Amino acid sequence: MFKKNSRFLIVEDSSVVREIIRQALEQMDYKPADEAENGKLGWEKILLSVEENKPYDLVFSDINMPEIDGLKLLEMVRGNPSTSQMPIVVVTTESEKQIVLKAVMSGVSGYMVKPFGVENVKTKMQEVYARLNSSDTTG
Repeated sequence: MFKKNSRFLIVEDSSVVREIIRQALEQMDYKPADEAENGKLGWEKILLSVEENKPYDLVFSDINMPEIDGLKLLEMVRGNPSTSQMPIVVVTTESEKQIVLKAVMSGVSGYMVKPFGVENVKTKMQEVYARLNSSDTTG
């Protein structure tokens, strides 16, 4: 699983969803996550984390947000050489195949469909971590 000093960012306009993810991280004994209420603020925090040489180990991002939506944020992260490898899990109420397919084609690390609970967050983090580590050893 992610190291205990890992850094997380929750980019989500719903305070309830941010709280669920925050609770999951706390239950796993991680330090408090940074938060952003929209994609624009999320992008600024991502860039700042890289500038400070403390990039996020995992970003949770909603799809439907004001300013910059989650798919655009994902494209921006993947399109920037300094952030292109940053793992991102998209969180959405969208279950349409085209939204999920677009996220997958844009290089998302995983996705969760709302509603979800603390255990879903933990499971998704384990899946993403396992996938990241298997790709490190094979390529």
